[in-house]
Amino acid sequence: MKTKRENERIISEDKVIDAVLSWAYKNSYGLKPKIKHGNKHGVDLELNHERTRHKYYIECKGGPHHEVNFVFSLGQIITRMNRKPLGVNYGIALPVKAAEIARRRIPRNFASRNKLTIFSVSNSGVVRRFLSSEF
Repeated sequence: MKTKRENERIISEDKVIDAVLSWAYKNSYGLKPKIKHGNKHGVDLELNHERTRHKYYIECKGGPHHEVNFVFSLGQIITRMNRKPLGVNYGIALPVKAAEIARRRIPRNFASRNKLTIFSVSNSGVVRRFLSSEF
């Protein structure tokens, strides 16, 4: 008999990136996105809104280690916050379980001050964006 864990589909980092890109195109953030797969330096996604030029820098994680993915993605995005221009919003994109950990553990005031958003990605690729007011 399979355990619940064995029945659970694991969404990879590449699938998280693809899902967020799909969300970006549907929500007018698809203007010349920069995508970094693998171990390249920098955030995984740099998105620009087509009309407002509003920017998002997003760190993506996938795989079965929800707590580790949350901690690594948060650490990586925080270390990039002081290196980027003012006016940029930041995000972490995670599978649903890791995103729920992030929503519970990141203080709302911290997220608000640092313009941090959580992108929750389901196994089927559906993306839900959580603004700091929803933490």
